[in-house]
Amino acid sequence: MTVHDILHLTDTEQGGLDIEAARTYAERYLAAEEGSLERKTMAAALTVLLDDPSRPVRKTVAKVLAASAHAPGHVIRFLAQDVDEIAVLVLKSSPLLNETELVDLLAEGSPAVQCAIAERELVPAGVSAAMCEVADEAACMALLKNPGATVLKSSLVRLAERFEQHPDLCDQLLKLGDLPIPVRYELLMGLAQNLENHPVVLERVPEHQRDVFLSDAIDKVVLRLALEAKDDDLPEFVEHLRACGRLNTRLLLRAVCCGRLRFFAAALANLGNMPLPRLCKVLLTVRRAALQAVLRKAGLPIRSHQAFLLAIDITRKAEADFSYDLALEEARSLTEALLSEMQDGAFGADEDINAFLRRFAIDVARLEARSVLKKSAGDLRSVNAA
Repeated sequence: MTVHDILHLTDTEQGGLDIEAARTYAERYLAAEEGSLERKTMAAALTVLLDDPSRPVRKTVAKVLAASAHAPGHVIRFLAQDVDEIAVLVLKSSPLLNETELVDLLAEGSPAVQCAIAERELVPAGVSAAMCEVADEAACMALLKNPGATVLKSSLVRLAERFEQHPDLCDQLLKLGDLPIPVRYELLMGLAQNLENHPVVLERVPEHQRDVFLSDAIDKVVLRLALEAKDDDLPEFVEHLRACGRLNTRLLLRAVCCGRLRFFAAALANLGNMPLPRLCKVLLTVRRAALQAVLRKAGLPIRSHQAFLLAIDITRKAEADFSYDLALEEARSLTEALLSEMQDGAFGADEDINAFLRRFAIDVARLEARSVLKKSAGDLRSVNAA
């Protein structure tokens, strides 16, 4: 069969070229030497086939040529704009489509087209950025799951903004290590705030305790993120919390009780407008009067000062330097010692502060118990495996 034969078939009412012949022409094109008459003839034949009304014929051509770097560019670009079942074959695999073309196709394409681009073996940062701006949830989810996709932090932030009310995509974002901590915080806040109407909360938490339950949930999210944060990330996280009005006395007390000393120091440095290294040195060396001045400068209420001063004293005795977080056992010991001192009538402690501390002590004890059980279960599995 020749190009003349193809033209003849296309111009008659007999229908398009059959699938096997289409596959043959595509394979002969790839097998022919570059610049040869055979390749030129096959390119012409394939170009004619683009007008074939039969989808299976065009789909067959797309299957054979899609992954080849030697396919005729104009054929690939035509097929990339064909109906979805044909276009996705080319969009997902063809190395001939450049970044600009992919962005244009993405902007104009259907959800299936967007998903095909998201699933390419390599997705450049520019294409990922465009997808994070305009693609639907399914395509963005496919992008996040693609290990060959380069997604910049700014694009991840944009996704968080667009899909903050979509739990599945938020969950996928939270699994990424590159997500900035303030963004992780906002996503988790959205999930925490939705707990108010969760069936488990409605069933197990008395109505008069739900406000406290939700406040505790938010504080726990913050301190979990603080534990995971790198030292360089903590100042930015603390500033974000301050700007949101979340950097309060209760949170700092809980931080101390949970052993989140790095977060506590970073928060005091932020509130008191002091360099963090200097603040850590102050916490370790200066006398109580100077420490109380730091607490006043940070804007912490006077009735809370005694608790913080005692916590700092106990931390000093434990030779902790506020540059690392305490283990759960150490945190529980600190909290129990602090609560014992605060309940001494000689200090005239505020009852609200004591109530906070008692609740925090229970939380830390629970965390430690869960950690012990988890470790025991792990040890038991190791023994059984041996």
